[in-house]
Amino acid sequence: MIRDSRQLAPFIHTEKSAPYIYLTFLAALVPCVVYGIFYYGIRAAILILFCMASFVLIDNLCVRVTGRRSGGDYFDLSSLVEGLLIALMLPPDTTLVIALTAVLFASIVTKQIFGGAGSNIINPACAGRLFIELVWPSGLQGFSYGETNSKFSLISLVVQQQPEVSPSYEHLSLAELLSGNYPGLIGTTCFICILVGAIFLTLKGTIRLYSPISYLVTISVLYPVTMLIETRSFSFDGSLIYLLSSGAFFVAVFIMGDLTTMPSRFASGVFAGVVCGILTLVTKPFVSPMVSLLAPVLAVNFLSFVLDFFSKTLSRRKIHSREVDVS
Repeated sequence: MIRDSRQLAPFIHTEKSAPYIYLTFLAALVPCVVYGIFYYGIRAAILILFCMASFVLIDNLCVRVTGRRSGGDYFDLSSLVEGLLIALMLPPDTTLVIALTAVLFASIVTKQIFGGAGSNIINPACAGRLFIELVWPSGLQGFSYGETNSKFSLISLVVQQQPEVSPSYEHLSLAELLSGNYPGLIGTTCFICILVGAIFLTLKGTIRLYSPISYLVTISVLYPVTMLIETRSFSFDGSLIYLLSSGAFFVAVFIMGDLTTMPSRFASGVFAGVVCGILTLVTKPFVSPMVSLLAPVLAVNFLSFVLDFFSKTLSRRKIHSREVDVS
């Protein structure tokens, strides 16, 4: 396989080629795709295909207009991954107009302006999903039960449905939370599918676990504290329900595990995960669930190179200090 280092940002240090990285992410997302289509039916399949196809089309149009890439370069698999991530973070009853808006913002504003695949400083899928959450908050409440809605219903793809209150998850059993048998986003509810994808990416070496693990641990430890402040009751059950139902696991694995936009060093990666976890819990009572999950990640994306710089500087100082002590 021919590797083209121009497609990887200069701060990435990995022997894996860009096509290999994105191909493994596509494979890791397959279980979430299959479950989303099985649970929500044809409208979920159309949303997924639409987001992926439109992302590829827009990226390629931008490339042709700017003349940035020659015809001999490999096919940009990052477009497929980012379009798929956006689709999986959408409620099943989202209109195609809203989905297209997310793709346009993600492709043009957060990816192509910065130079294309591997050069973006923030995660395009994360930015696109957050953008429509802020612009169309009522249009992203199309939650529905797969078993009580026709799997062949397509009207929600064209006409925005009546906004519904986000469902409550406290009554769900552990089996339902693990299997994703409850209303939510297309690809973020089934913990088992996400776990399978995480294991696959880990085995393939295309994910850094520093930030995801520290992020999940931070939420698990501090969530009961935040609930104690809010409700005067202390329990670890709430943190498990929140982690399994909010989409936090999906964000941790497929957004925070990104090699391009998250810190690459151990210390800075752990710090970024802890900061994201704290910011998520602090903002959760005041904003929508997806804003509290995605906004902290984008904030850390902007600071990734700074965190890596200070982490590298501190490491060098420790080495020099040990050398002086030995001598």
